[in-house]
Amino acid sequence: MFSFEKIEGITAALEDNFYISAWALLPALVVMLLALKKFPPLPSLFAGVIVGGAFAMATQGQSLQSVFDYANNGYSIQTNISEIDNLLNRGGIQSMMWTISLVLIALSFGGALETTGSLRSIINSIKSKVKTFAGTQVASVGTAFATNLVAGDPYLSVALPGRMFSPVYRGMGYSTLNLSRGVEEGGTLMSPLIPWNAGGAFVISALGLGIAGDSLENLLYIPLAFACWTAPLIGIFYAYLGWFSPKASDEEREEWESSGADIAKFNDDGTPVAN
Repeated sequence: MFSFEKIEGITAALEDNFYISAWALLPALVVMLLALKKFPPLPSLFAGVIVGGAFAMATQGQSLQSVFDYANNGYSIQTNISEIDNLLNRGGIQSMMWTISLVLIALSFGGALETTGSLRSIINSIKSKVKTFAGTQVASVGTAFATNLVAGDPYLSVALPGRMFSPVYRGMGYSTLNLSRGVEEGGTLMSPLIPWNAGGAFVISALGLGIAGDSLENLLYIPLAFACWTAPLIGIFYAYLGWFSPKASDEEREEWESSGADIAKFNDDGTPVAN
């Protein structure tokens, strides 16, 4: 339980170690403003990082080297107050490198499949059997879930199917928002239901469960994770009824053309055009 004395101790420790001012909200406000102006996400976030680094040097007495070190290795402080230390002692880029490297590897693998023509063969094989939008949505959800089962990682199950199916959605004239929803449902949301997956392992550890030996009853959390397994079913239901399944807008089509995005081509009967 928090007491007023503990709150005062936390406040005093923060004031002793940091310059507290409303100006400290400036980096977050910059990111929010750029987001409202619909600037691309990466430049917007980077602008917030630049403003935050400048604020740290101007008001917190940090050097440019320290700012770069915090960005790479994370910030570290010892105030002897666990609430503050647990909140502020976080890693930088290196703490996320496992995730970043895995996504880069997945995208590189997708690029290799695309360059060698393997991705096109996979797309043509899928499309020769699935000729409707609803079927394509089911295929994207299923592929993301299958990748989860085989690779055991939710990041790969989002990145790889996303790279595989995006030309199909563009060729069918549907917004890639539908694909984003499909891989999210089959990848991220289904991840906690797979015990050997990173998401499942986290859930089992967080709940203090075990699945070794005769403890398989602990997997009964799976049917209780309603959001995880009902979301894909609802998404597929929407796809078959055509609800919340937007076609590509003119702006999105222009973006595809200007960026040179890969667009699969199909005949009138839905069969893929051979390259």
